[in-house]
This record gives sequence, C-alpha cells and structure tokens, in this order.
Amino acid sequence: MKENKKFDLVVFLFMVILMIFGLLNLYSVSKTLFLKQLIWDFLAAFGAISVYFLKENFLRKMIFLLYFLSTILLLAVLFFGTRIYGSIRWFRIFGVSFQPSELSKLTLILLLSYIFLKRDVKSIFISIVATLIPVFLILKEPDLGMTILHVFIWFILLYFSGVSLKIILPLIGTGFTMIPIVYFFFLKDYQRNRILSFLNPEKYAKGAAYNVIMSRSAIGSGGLFGNGYLISPAVKGYYVPKMETDFIFSAIGEQFGFLGSIILLSVYILIVLRVFSKMKYYKDDYWKLVSVGILAVFVFHVFENIGMNIGIMPVTGIPLPFISYGGTSTFIFGLMVGFLLKALALVDKSRKVV
Repeated sequence: MKENKKFDLVVFLFMVILMIFGLLNLYSVSKTLFLKQLIWDFLAAFGAISVYFLKENFLRKMIFLLYFLSTILLLAVLFFGTRIYGSIRWFRIFGVSFQPSELSKLTLILLLSYIFLKRDVKSIFISIVATLIPVFLILKEPDLGMTILHVFIWFILLYFSGVSLKIILPLIGTGFTMIPIVYFFFLKDYQRNRILSFLNPEKYAKGAAYNVIMSRSAIGSGGLFGNGYLISPAVKGYYVPKMETDFIFSAIGEQFGFLGSIILLSVYILIVLRVFSKMKYYKDDYWKLVSVGILAVFVFHVFENIGMNIGIMPVTGIPLPFISYGGTSTFIFGLMVGFLLKALALVDKSRKVV
C-alpha cells in the first residue's frame, strides 16, 4: 500500500499569499510593525515546513507533552505574565511577547483528535475534562474569545468523531444552560459591556461600540473597489482603534473595497476546500480529526474577526490569520498549516471512500 508523501505546494502557497497580503496591508497601517511581522511570517513558514518534515511517530508521541506544557504555561502566565489592557495573557521576555493560549488551541486539537478515536462515553468524559482545564485558565486571564474557541474546538471534533447524536444533543443542552452562569459570574464588566454594545451599539457609541462603529464606517466607505492603497482616510487618519490587530479588516475594506475583501475570503475558502477534497484519502481518522480541528480554528478566526469588524459579532479580540499583526498567533497558524501539510502528505489513495 503506497502512500503519497508529496509536499502540498498549493496549501503552502495560499499561506504565503495571505502573508504577503497581510504585510502589504500592515505596512499601510503601521510601518513600524511591518518588519516585526515580516520576521514572524518567516518563522511561521519555517515552522510549517519543519512540522512537515518531522516523523509521524514523533508527532504523536509529543501530544501529551505539548498539552501538559501548554497547561503549565497557561497557569504560569496568571502569576508571571504581563498585564496589558487589563488582561494577563502574555509573557514578555526581552521585548518579545508570547501568548500561551495560542499554543493551547493547537495542543487541544492534537489531544482531542487522539481521545475521540475511541468514540465511547469514557473518552467523551476525558475530552470534557481536557477541554475545561485550559478553558478555566484562559477565562481567568480573562480572554473570552479564546475561551469560546476552545469550546468550539471540542464541539466540532466531537461532532466529526462520529459520536451518536443521542450523546451530543444532551451535552449541547447542558452547555446552553451554562451560558447565564458564565455571563453573570465569570465575565468581567468590560466583557459584558462588549456583548451589550453588540446588541445595542447606539447606546454604547462613545464607549464599547466605538471601535465597531468606526470600523463599519471605514469598510462602508471603501465601496466596490476601495479608496486606494495608502491614501484611504481611516488608514491615514488612524481613527479606527487597533487597526493593526483586531480591526485589520477595516483597513482592507477601506483600501481594497468589497472586491479586495472577497479575494481575501476566497483564499481562506480555497484552503478549506483543498484540504476537504483530500480528506477522504487520509491515512487514518486521527489526521482527519486534526485537519478538521485546524480548519475549524481558521473558520472561527475569519468569521469572528470579520464579523466583529462589520458589527455582526461581539468584539472578542480574535485576530485574522496571517493578516492581523501578532507574533504568537502567526507562528501557531504556521504550525497548524504544517500539520495540514503533514496530513496531506500521508494520504493513501488506495483507500475506498465509504
């Protein structure tokens, strides 16, 4: 039984295209951050290639160690991390910031993909515990967006693992009953304000909803073809806060318009379609679940980031993959692409599609 071990250049090139587009956009927003992001993009590309060349057995042996390491880092950041904007999410060493929750989302995918291979009640219980540990620690930082993302990863992998709906539906019902408890007893005031401002932006126009209102205005002014690269009003005037990170999409919409935004979205969609088209040939279900989890993270990030930029989703600080400025997130996304490349390299075209 022969396995195809070719490097999937298509997916890698799509990643590079996103990086180039992100760098061009970031240069228009903050020239001082351009070089830093360029370095992180190179590291992310190197990380992707490195994961591809690692032995499969080695990657599987590292699952529990990586999960344990990410959990220790999540705990340590609460005591030794740097407080920024009221949250303790980052280690800052020699001027370089590292966000443990970014690593945690990758290690959770790797661990849950292994746990869900058994598809029994015991594995589901273990998966819940394995998910709640980082969820609780991230909620203490606090980081609502990353908390929701970890729960989302668990649900997606549970669904695609093939577990019976008779088990999934009661778990979903239990999860919904927990929402009011989390809202009133675990969220900070500013996080609740963000949710309220999403529901009633006019009331919070000068506060929590200000960023969203300015972002929507910038995107709307771009029209079909955009106001032009480096000459758009919001980019030159800097009146959209956090334009280089959370609200990077507003710069895209303003400069490149609806057409440029659609082209960007198309690249993300092509990555998803490329991986899904090969998934039926995957060597085993483990790599299928890993790929599903990684694609779910990409979809979540894209939908949430663009959604909060145009006002259809609450603001959670979720970056746009390879577009928003950010060292840890960019590097982890690079590693995720590496795992996709590894999965695509291990396809077995002799497998029959069930």
